[in-house]
Amino acid sequence: MNFKLKALVAAAVVATTMSGAANALTNNEMFLVAYDAAASKTFIAALGQAGSVSAFTGNTDLSISYAADANWTNFITGATAGGVTYQVLGFYQSNAAAPTSYNAGDRLLATSNTTPNSFSNSGMNGLMSDVAIASGGIAQFESLNAAITGTSTGLITGGGFDSGAKVSTNVFGKYNAFNATAALGDSLNFYSITRPVATSNVTQTVKTQFLTNGVGSTGDTWNLNAAGQLTYIAAVPEADSWAMAMLGLGLMGFVARRRTRA
Repeated sequence: MNFKLKALVAAAVVATTMSGAANALTNNEMFLVAYDAAASKTFIAALGQAGSVSAFTGNTDLSISYAADANWTNFITGATAGGVTYQVLGFYQSNAAAPTSYNAGDRLLATSNTTPNSFSNSGMNGLMSDVAIASGGIAQFESLNAAITGTSTGLITGGGFDSGAKVSTNVFGKYNAFNATAALGDSLNFYSITRPVATSNVTQTVKTQFLTNGVGSTGDTWNLNAAGQLTYIAAVPEADSWAMAMLGLGLMGFVARRRTRA
């Protein structure tokens, strides 16, 4: 993603117009978006604590508290009970110099409260165009929030292109309609959606749910509660998976012991 647009944000409260070069919330960065539609307020936090989009594996728990964050306090004060939704997103453009061309390996990380349908290649093209082209909804959201990066947070008032309205359900409704959001306190599964190599396979499935070490039937989850606590829980493997793992370790120990005696 090569966004060099004028930023209309400040690092804390986004309400006045400022000029300057911007790199967006940035290519290869993850972020949290909480949106209060009734109050028209958006809380955004860059999730540098989670690492990069391209390297994210989902194998490690994460806990972040925004309870003492002034932007969160402003956002949640007076919020309508049950009226706030949140989501976690991240985008990776493998070839930022040619973001709208077909680049295998482009990656979207997205929460969902339902299992996303398979993305077609054309759907993935549309999504990545929305991310890369300056007029795209996600691109405008990112470029207008360029100051929110690393682990910083921001508060947006109003419903413009820099608000949560632009990355809520309507964005993903364009691409096989999956809901990426949940109410505060409700957990969301996490998915990796990667552009496949084959450009001709229009129906190719490109989504993968994060499961710790690839085992277990319960997906990894994000959860944001009203106290401002954000957690990522890596799914615990099922009992039979643990049993197989312990058996494998036991066999390795047995072999190592035999070799030592030999």
